[in-house]
Amino acid sequence: MIQLVKQIYQAYGFTDEQSQEVADTLVYTDLIGIASHGVQRLIMYDRNIQNGKVQVHSQPEIVKETDVSAVVDAKFGLGQLNGIYSMKLAIQKAKAHGIGIVTTRNSLHYGIAGYYANLAANEGLIGMSSTNSRPGMVPTHATRAFIGTNPIGFAMPAEPHNFIYDVATTTVPQGKIEVYRKLEKDLPAFWVAKDGNQPVNDITDDETLDQLRDPEAPVGLTPLGGVDEETGSHKGYGLGVIVEIFTGILSMGSISNDITTKDLHSGPSQSFVAIDPGIFGDKDQIIKRFSAYLQEIRDLPAIPGKTVYVHGDKEALAYEDRKQNGIIVDDKTMAEVVNIAKRLGVDYAELIK
Repeated sequence: MIQLVKQIYQAYGFTDEQSQEVADTLVYTDLIGIASHGVQRLIMYDRNIQNGKVQVHSQPEIVKETDVSAVVDAKFGLGQLNGIYSMKLAIQKAKAHGIGIVTTRNSLHYGIAGYYANLAANEGLIGMSSTNSRPGMVPTHATRAFIGTNPIGFAMPAEPHNFIYDVATTTVPQGKIEVYRKLEKDLPAFWVAKDGNQPVNDITDDETLDQLRDPEAPVGLTPLGGVDEETGSHKGYGLGVIVEIFTGILSMGSISNDITTKDLHSGPSQSFVAIDPGIFGDKDQIIKRFSAYLQEIRDLPAIPGKTVYVHGDKEALAYEDRKQNGIIVDDKTMAEVVNIAKRLGVDYAELIK
């Protein structure tokens, strides 16, 4: 699959290196079990490349910089490439000065936030990344979406594998709704709200679910905590606003409500942070202590039939399983990928076996 995705991006006009980077991010996401942001997203990126929203040959530009910070104008290049560029810049600053913070504007959908945080962790650093997005979240007591799904990714080196935390500040990301629609499965919980506080579960309710892409419609994703303060709705809502601060506000780029699918000149803002644990003490000892702490959590008594995991465990297990047994791609997504390959003249037959 990774070679097929790479050849598709080469056919779009991206360089070999860029195409490999994009393929790595998408297939890695499927390998760790996050199907909502893996190859399933290829159709959305294809649409944005075809309509000109993605500027294939653009190059990100640093527009403001200090020893520990930078603002990057991504100029509507592919989100994954913007993210890799910006996090590498943050890593470079952290290695030189202990910390690096980069905010990026005029970017595009970049996949999972945890991928970029983990780039830093793989370099022995603490990593964080966030992105805003077009309106998806309905703020507490509101009746329409205004804030994006606004995920937060965090990663830190640990044994036997990195700690990786990656969540939307809505109950689920938009991509998970799309996966359930493709699989024709009803939504199992209060993920989508209509008129502020009415749950939507019926996956066949196409008219209502299609309105999730219309910020003026009375339909949106629930914040972490649901729709009421009694269940903690204000917590996910507040986290979404904090992401806006570190992305759109600090970069002077778009906030969620500025981003639309129709405007080719609006795109998300993102943030990338790398911190060297060594600025606080002996790096090896800090990581050793953190690893021991995580193991203590794993060793806690568990509910019968359940396992106590820490963030990153399930992804590590999924990665090992899929590396050995392959990735399962649903039929609708595979059909989309094959159609893209056919249109671009990519010989796909041997690459999907």
